[in-house]
Amino acid sequence: MGTMQISSKPPFLHGENAASKAQNGKPSTVAQVLNHAVEVYISAKGKSLSESAEMEEDLTPAEAALAANDKELADKKAKKAQAAEIEQRIQTDTSLTDEDKAKLQKCADELKRAGMTDEDKLSELHGKVEKLDKLVTDDVVTGEDIREIEGQRSLYQSQIGRLESEMKAKEHHNMKLRGQAIQERADRDAEITKAQEKERAELEALQPGSLSALAALREYQKTAAGKKNADRSMVVVPTNKNAADA
Repeated sequence: MGTMQISSKPPFLHGENAASKAQNGKPSTVAQVLNHAVEVYISAKGKSLSESAEMEEDLTPAEAALAANDKELADKKAKKAQAAEIEQRIQTDTSLTDEDKAKLQKCADELKRAGMTDEDKLSELHGKVEKLDKLVTDDVVTGEDIREIEGQRSLYQSQIGRLESEMKAKEHHNMKLRGQAIQERADRDAEITKAQEKERAELEALQPGSLSALAALREYQKTAAGKKNADRSMVVVPTNKNAADA
């Protein structure tokens, strides 16, 4: 299995080297803030990867698909954490100039956009509709402006409808995956149990006195290591010929 690598910079930071250093060659304040935010991103994403890497080899196809969905959500969460770190520095770091703050806010906005889930996008669209409705109910706009707002509102409502349909389709697909994953896991466990029963029958037939060793094997297979290696390991059972030779 290949070694997982995490880029030291998220995509939006590549190409920033020239602008991120002061004339004396030392990192600028903006670069320092961004570098720290990158560390937050790597820490959040790396934790998610390390938690799932050990399980990947034993996943069924449906479980792997569900795990990929979880990874995508974890990546979005990491981007949000990075954006929050940048915005906190904007609010608290008194050494930042207005230009520094503008650059950092642009990066934070890009990260927040990249980290948006479908639920976030849906909430944003509903918020836009509510703002338009408030303009009308508060009599802020009249006449032609109202018709323009109604057209914009209709556009947002269409986007809401499409997004809700996509979300329902995704949820339906994930429900099928969860059911498929349960069945795949049950089938795999049944295969393991069947193989174990076959081993037991062969051992009982050939070497009745070896049941204590079989019991030890069963205890091992109950452990995490035993389950992980169950599909790879096989018990070597002596043949009738070998038993006779002994």
